[in-house]
Amino acid sequence: MQDTVKKFTLMTMTCLLPAFAGAQTVTFRVDMSVQVAIGRYDPASDLLQVRGPFNGWGGTQLTLVNGSNSIYGADIDIFEAEGSQLDYKFLIGSATSGDLWEGDVGPGDQGNRRFTYEAGGQILETVFFDNLDTNPGGGVEVTFQVNMALLMQDGLFLPEFDWLEARGSFNNWSPGFELAPASEGSSIYMGTAMINSFAPGSAVEYKYIYNGGQWENGRNRTFVIAQRDSQALPIRYFNDVGPESNLTSDTEIIITVDMSSALTLDGTPFKPGTDSVYINGEFAGFTWWGWPFPPDRFELRDNGAAESGDLIAGDGIYSIRIDAVAGQSRKIEYKFSINGADNEAGFQDNHVRYIRETGRYSLPADQFGDMVREPEILPASLASPTISSLLKGMVTLRWENKDAVLQHSPSLAPGSWKNVPGSQGANEMNFRVTERTQNYFRLATP
Repeated sequence: MQDTVKKFTLMTMTCLLPAFAGAQTVTFRVDMSVQVAIGRYDPASDLLQVRGPFNGWGGTQLTLVNGSNSIYGADIDIFEAEGSQLDYKFLIGSATSGDLWEGDVGPGDQGNRRFTYEAGGQILETVFFDNLDTNPGGGVEVTFQVNMALLMQDGLFLPEFDWLEARGSFNNWSPGFELAPASEGSSIYMGTAMINSFAPGSAVEYKYIYNGGQWENGRNRTFVIAQRDSQALPIRYFNDVGPESNLTSDTEIIITVDMSSALTLDGTPFKPGTDSVYINGEFAGFTWWGWPFPPDRFELRDNGAAESGDLIAGDGIYSIRIDAVAGQSRKIEYKFSINGADNEAGFQDNHVRYIRETGRYSLPADQFGDMVREPEILPASLASPTISSLLKGMVTLRWENKDAVLQHSPSLAPGSWKNVPGSQGANEMNFRVTERTQNYFRLATP
């Protein structure tokens, strides 16, 4: 594993339990000048909202700030504990294009913006919608390319009857952008779109879909808008399944998950000795079983037995041994479950791993609730995270590689490194200074 390590010493502070006070006013502001210039927001007909847990993600309308012709704001009374971290995003309710959410714009879950709640009220920094602060002009021509060979071979995609599209944040996930064969009889489908709603350097999400309903599995694909007038995305197989994507020989795989401090989506803690852990997904020839009825053979064990592949009984690491046969996909996509319910993460938010060795392969250990997604090709270089100076009791770590995960250790002792949940793809995370201790951070392959 390639990694880089950073250390800093946290300052001494008085630790106080979170205290609730009365509701405090938080002011949200967003600059829409670029969105108006590129025709994505029409003040005369479109709505503009801020959404977050403070309004049930239902939306609070923003209005033009006095003295400005492009900055919109809203004052919202929020009742939270001081120091709470709250996510939010802005949304355009377009009269012609429907709801237009911001994309990956911050360090919060699913690329949400995030702020730390302060007692006494606060005015958040004015931001540009979608972080687009300059008019990209004519935009960038982006060519999408996908290989449909295996689906055509298996009769699942018939060129004479079926159609293929690329949808993403660049077209508001709307239908209509169809791809065509690169040449007569080719399995490679291509299409070019002009994208002017993202600045160069921005990450754009997308997926391929055929017949209007057959989406690729799992999380969205991403690419970064180039600094030039055109770019072509690399050719990928639909669902990343191609001739070299399958095992060449029978392979025993071991899957493990750390259940220490595990919580379900509704915040219910995992109870060792009482609760059971299961795995659901597409791997080793199996497909998803129906929630919440797990077959017994998909239960993970913390029993130290060779049969389950578990190394140490009672250490909070649960394991399962599965036999995959030659010809099955190297890519596996899955979720863990407490007692059989779909309660680890949201819809289609899954772990993704690749079986990178044949014969016997232990997948990197997962943490329940941290939905790490391995890239098909592991990054060759991770570079180094940077650490900001202390500001308002917080330090900020930043890094460039979106495939990398941030790991933390209090001691550098073997086995002490843990993934920081939600760090993959974040590029930036904040940490509150609460006590004097040694903390080490590194970037690692997922």
